[in-house]
This record gives sequence, structure tokens and C-alpha cells, in this order.
Amino acid sequence: MKKDELMGKELANLYAMAKQVNQFFADRTISFLSDYSHGLLSQYRAVSRNNENQVLESLRRLEINPGNTVDSVVREILENLNDILSKKDLEDDVREMAFVMSLNRLVHYHMASMANLEYGTEAL
Repeated sequence: MKKDELMGKELANLYAMAKQVNQFFADRTISFLSDYSHGLLSQYRAVSRNNENQVLESLRRLEINPGNTVDSVVREILENLNDILSKKDLEDDVREMAFVMSLNRLVHYHMASMANLEYGTEAL
């Protein structure tokens, strides 16, 4: 594998991550979040939507088809978030804490992928 191929795979993975996140949060209202946590989520959703569009354009320019790539780590975090959303037996403050902790994992995993692309671009 060459460096440009590795970068193509990383770019396709970043696209998959953003697409999964955007599909998960589309038309979803989370009523138990505080205004602050809701603001954090709104900011992340906006970044992820923008990221999906920008990465898709880059993939098209590079003539890379991401196919149906799914990031297994993102899938696991989103499953955890879904479990938290469906648990009605938890107090709202506990649900919020669990949700934000999982959201932080997701955001930082997303950031790590973008850092990998930045590093790879510099290494080319």
C-alpha cells in the first residue's frame, strides 16, 4: 500500500464516520439535555454535517468511492448513545451525564481521524 492509498482509506473512513453520526442524529430531539449540553451537541452536529459534505467533495475529486464503509468504533458509540436515549428508568441528570460522556468519546474519535488526515497530508 502506498501513502496516497492509505490517505484515501482514511478519508473514506472519515466520511463514513460523519455519515453515521449525521444519520443517527437526524430528526432526533433529546429532551433531557441541559441548554449547555444541547449547545455542545448542536455544534458537533453542525461540524459533522459540514465535514461529511467537504469529505465527500474531496473523495469525488480524488475519484475514490467510499462505498458502504462503516466505522465499527462509531457504530459502537452510537449504539451506546441509543441505549442511553432509550433508558427511561434513569434520572435525567444521570442520562445527561452518560450521554455527554459517550458524546465526548465520539467527538474525540472524530477529531483523531481528522488529525490523522492532517498528519498524512504533511507526510505526503
